[in-house]
Amino acid sequence: MGICSKAKEVICCNKMTDIPIYQDNNNNNSFDSKKLYSQKVSEEKNEVEIDINKPAKERINKFFGTVKEESKNPEIIEIKRFTVVEKDNNDKEENDKEKQKVKVKLKSLLKNGHTHDDNDKQKLNLNENKENIQDFNNNENDETDNNENNNNNNLNNGSEYPEFRRNKNKKRGKSVHIKQGSIDKEKLKQENPKFVRNKRKSATLMGNAFKFAEKLHIIEKKIPVMYETLISKNVGNPDNYYKKLKELGSGSYGSVYMARNNVTENIVAIKVIEKVQENMIDDMEIQNEINILKTLSHPNIVKIYEFFDSPLNYYIVTEFCKKGELFSYIKNEYNERQLSVLFYQVFSGLVYLHEKKILHRDLKLENIMVSEIERDIVTEEEYFWIKIIDFGTAKIFEKNRVEKAVIGSSYYIAPEVLNQRYNEKCDTWSIGVILYMTLVGSAPFDGITDEEIIKRIRIGKYNKSDSRYLEHSEEVRDLVSKLLEKDISKRLSAKEALNHPWFEKYGGRKLFCNFLPEDIKPYIENLFNYKYNSKLQELVIAFLVHNLANSDETLIILKMFRHFNKKGDCKLTKKELTEALYSYKDKADVDEMADAVFQRLDGDNNGYIEYEEFLRACVDKKSLMTKKKLKYAFKFLDKNNTNTLNVQKIINAFLTKSNKEIEAIFNITIKEVDKDNDGIINFNEFVELMLKIK
Repeated sequence: MGICSKAKEVICCNKMTDIPIYQDNNNNNSFDSKKLYSQKVSEEKNEVEIDINKPAKERINKFFGTVKEESKNPEIIEIKRFTVVEKDNNDKEENDKEKQKVKVKLKSLLKNGHTHDDNDKQKLNLNENKENIQDFNNNENDETDNNENNNNNNLNNGSEYPEFRRNKNKKRGKSVHIKQGSIDKEKLKQENPKFVRNKRKSATLMGNAFKFAEKLHIIEKKIPVMYETLISKNVGNPDNYYKKLKELGSGSYGSVYMARNNVTENIVAIKVIEKVQENMIDDMEIQNEINILKTLSHPNIVKIYEFFDSPLNYYIVTEFCKKGELFSYIKNEYNERQLSVLFYQVFSGLVYLHEKKILHRDLKLENIMVSEIERDIVTEEEYFWIKIIDFGTAKIFEKNRVEKAVIGSSYYIAPEVLNQRYNEKCDTWSIGVILYMTLVGSAPFDGITDEEIIKRIRIGKYNKSDSRYLEHSEEVRDLVSKLLEKDISKRLSAKEALNHPWFEKYGGRKLFCNFLPEDIKPYIENLFNYKYNSKLQELVIAFLVHNLANSDETLIILKMFRHFNKKGDCKLTKKELTEALYSYKDKADVDEMADAVFQRLDGDNNGYIEYEEFLRACVDKKSLMTKKKLKYAFKFLDKNNTNTLNVQKIINAFLTKSNKEIEAIFNITIKEVDKDNDGIINFNEFVELMLKIK
């Protein structure tokens, strides 16, 4: 332990982390080791600077970033002759001679019963002097250790102390020794018992700091950005946060409203579900829908923002699909290019669900929403961008397990569901029905009553001779027949359907990924340059992108993502990313660059990049750094409305579990902007932290 300035600041070791920190003995405030490694003491600015070897500095800067802290403590008093510099090895012999002269002089003085400074006018016992000689000549460790519990750190104003220099020593690290001036140890002990620096302990502390910094860096990289933690759970009514604009629809379950967020002015849909008293089954189904939506991150599946639980109702807040249900467009005629783009998205979403072991069980025209309609500037054809909604009857399934519950809607329900023996392929049957209806304009299994419809579904035969059906290509008719196959073992899976030749012939995927190279150039640069300074910044960006990303911007990025993701499953692998980047960078650099980009983008560490992870990297960060949007993120973290944030609030909002190392990581981040060093930051300090993102 040693004094670093004439203020009441002591370099000490945090027992929990072994990181050197500064501690103010009066205020019990501390700040982290970054500020210790790059500080300066000068007569004019009262700054402390300790120069360390370059490799160590690079390691610290890599983890912490370059930090320069100016001391603003009014108690700091100038130190005229205290510096730490690199000692030239050529001076070793000269300094050894000087040390020997000091030893001889001290022995001579002590034999005569005097201290080594006659002006001090104090007598020492000869035995004590011999011990002091041994301590001084051999090692200063013992004296420093004996003084570690002494809290008197005051320095007399205006007194001068010898200049220190460092000498390189491979075995023991950099040792500090005295170059000039005689030292009165007793006087030094009285004035400042902590002034003599412990060489070995200082080197140990420095080494421990490096090791801990590396450890924190590894842990920080492994902290996942969990999609489900970006969805907020609230108690009460959402009327304080949203303004209802109009009712979109209603049913036996409740109503759906179009609403506007009071802070961000973002337009959303709010599904209001009435609670049935003493009906635990309905409550479980609603919770099931919420829990499933919280795990889904796909551009063709509706996104949930937050939900509310009140005594009378559940409120599920989701993204708003402004173009309405696909059902409302069924009467229009569409060519197979347009339909191939539409159903490529449907099967892409279904592949994603089935790979996550989720059965939808109620796919129909009413549960496919149109979020955007894009018009081709050359052909003037309209292309739909769709979202799958309504997971009220969805279920997590187990492979090779037969489901028995009869759930679905007439027209769309699969025959094996009626027979109570089905698996995930019941969803592909439903998509086959929807595809037939968009081609022909009527249902394949029609009837006046539900009983008549169900009877025809059980038989499994549909009208293949309809002229409206026959006018379409052989490829699409082949796809329909393989989806409406009664034998489950012969029916196409969602993944097999996505790779059907029809999509290749009519350009479903190609048209879906259509963009001009100049359109994506800025997003490619954002992708390569994506970097965050702290885990907190990464988590906040994830939250903002999930809730507030601009739809026009995301449409281009989505096309770019689809272009990279050749398999169409919205799980971008490292191989796919590398191959895609060959078009934009030199091949010699791509492999290394792709690996670095992949590691940064895979926020949940699951081995692939999902669409929203890709979106976080490509989106323009400046569009997210507005006061309104940052206020929205701040309120998401500040659950108890104290207008302040601390480490515990951040951990509770974003993580499902924590430990001391994770707390240390967020503490380091907060202290970068925590001006009063109380472990709490306000909104302005939060904004300052977020604006550091490049």
